[in-house]
Amino acid sequence: MKVERLVVDSNVWIAALLSPTGTSRQFVDAVLDHGIDILMSESTYAELVSRLDRPKFDRYREPQAWNLFLSELVELALWHEDTGTALGVSRDVDDDKFLALAVTGQADAIVSGDGDLLSLVHYEGIPILTPARCLQWLREPDV
Repeated sequence: MKVERLVVDSNVWIAALLSPTGTSRQFVDAVLDHGIDILMSESTYAELVSRLDRPKFDRYREPQAWNLFLSELVELALWHEDTGTALGVSRDVDDDKFLALAVTGQADAIVSGDGDLLSLVHYEGIPILTPARCLQWLREPDV
């Protein structure tokens, strides 16, 4: 399947930052290698920044690397307005912004490690995948 546009949950970005050899990092590298568009909105970006600012990440924090990562993500992302059209869909209302962004941005998939999102399986015909599953999807030949 051809993948051109993805919504990536904050937990995937954070996992990629914390584990340079982990599955999430392999997924991010594959997305960049394939030139896949990353969809972002003000609210999804704000969530990522606020999560990275949590004290539990202090021991992992490398300010220069993290700031470079965030500035590159800002440049790389395709930005969309927050619409709020998916209110109350997920068990965790904080996840609804990712669902709404996927619809407005016409995403091919949502990639997350969050059980609340993954339990939905899909939303408005858009699959919700783990980084490992999406990585597998990216490696499959187009048919």
